Amino acid sequence: MRSIIKALPPLTYLVAFEAAARYQSFTQAADELCVTQAAVSRQIRLLEEELGCVLFNRSHKAVTLTPDGRKFQRAVTAALELLASSASELKIHRSCSTVTVSADLAIASLWLIPKLPLFRMAHPDIVVHVDASDDHTHQLREGSDIAIQFGDGHWPGCNARFLLGEEIFPVCSPAYLAGIQSLETPADLSAATLIHLESEHWDWMDWATWLAHQNIALPAGRQDIYISSYPAVIQAALSGQGIALGWRHQVDELLASGALVRPMAASVKTRRGFYLVHPSNNLLSEEALSFCEWTIEQCMAAGPLKGTSDAAWVGT
Repeated sequence: MRSIIKALPPLTYLVAFEAAARYQSFTQAADELCVTQAAVSRQIRLLEEELGCVLFNRSHKAVTLTPDGRKFQRAVTAALELLASSASELKIHRSCSTVTVSADLAIASLWLIPKLPLFRMAHPDIVVHVDASDDHTHQLREGSDIAIQFGDGHWPGCNARFLLGEEIFPVCSPAYLAGIQSLETPADLSAATLIHLESEHWDWMDWATWLAHQNIALPAGRQDIYISSYPAVIQAALSGQGIALGWRHQVDELLASGALVRPMAASVKTRRGFYLVHPSNNLLSEEALSFCEWTIEQCMAAGPLKGTSDAAWVGT
């Protein structure tokens, strides 16, 4: 470190040079730095003496950078910008606490992220990092404080708190519905294009299972649409490509806005749902607890919990 410091000119010289090079004026640089023009001129002269080269061409009315000056300006500007950026990041981290939340891409993009402005209003001093992924096996990834996990509420070594139940029903765009002659019962779905979430990637309910609950079997050889990401499934439905399965809470806002509609009343409810999950051996930080409390409040506003046993953290 000593060798680096010895090789560097004094920082005050570099700051004066950067300002003078940016303005092409010793006077304007002096105004910005709240010093005299003579002080800036002296610092740059000493810098030139230390470097052994001329950085500015001086005339009676103006100063301009020499080729060496332009080259040195690029290096000094980049170095000072890097220092300023690093200092700003440290200040932000010191003034704001963080909580990292992992979730699958669907619940993150369709439910959590649209609600985060409300959290920021309630907790302006907490920065939320959302780690969204299509890795559906277990959302509590390394570096996460808390996860929003889909399942039955039982994960070994974790505490889980119920958030949202699972209710699934068909959804489509108003334009697609207008183009179908009859779409009132599950049996009418045989004439529609179905948008499938590819089951090998997920343990979410698929069309075959949903229709089986209605005592209907899908015929072979259908020309349907198959997509491996649920947000992309919803996007396909929004663009009028067919009918998708909608998960309550994830499509509620789209239904409320009219972007999607329910072509029929039929739905399927299961005993699974979304849970807040964290390792049993890890104490939650105050920031993570604040996020959990806020998330629970959002979910309670959406409807009652399944039962009293779901209104608390449960360890497995």
